[in-house]
Amino acid sequence: MPVEQSVKGWLNQRVTHLLAIPASVRQALFFIALAFTFFMSVIPGEADPTAFINDKLKHAITFMVLFALFDLAYPKQPAAWWKLLCLLAFGVFIELCQKMTGYRSFSVGDILADGVGILGYLGLYGLYQGRI
Repeated sequence: MPVEQSVKGWLNQRVTHLLAIPASVRQALFFIALAFTFFMSVIPGEADPTAFINDKLKHAITFMVLFALFDLAYPKQPAAWWKLLCLLAFGVFIELCQKMTGYRSFSVGDILADGVGILGYLGLYGLYQGRI
């Protein structure tokens, strides 16, 4: 069996298992992840236990994971454009809130990194669906 088929089979099994979790639980996990992301975004930098990781990399990975959780929470509208816009708006909201803290700052670069994470998820989703 080619590696590509075995990887796709493994991924299909994981997705099937994840979708077996009740929708309300998946939705709750997504909103908990949003709340945690917001919390980590507005704490002072010196209180951040992940400060040793590159900030832009954290943004990209976080938004890639948030999009995956969003898709799992609402699978009937997979990778829809409105999910992309909602997550980008959330990223802008975070940056505005950081500016208001007085100890964090607004960064267009962070918003771009959020977009990179979102596009990364869309790329992986396209590969998984066989569209790329």
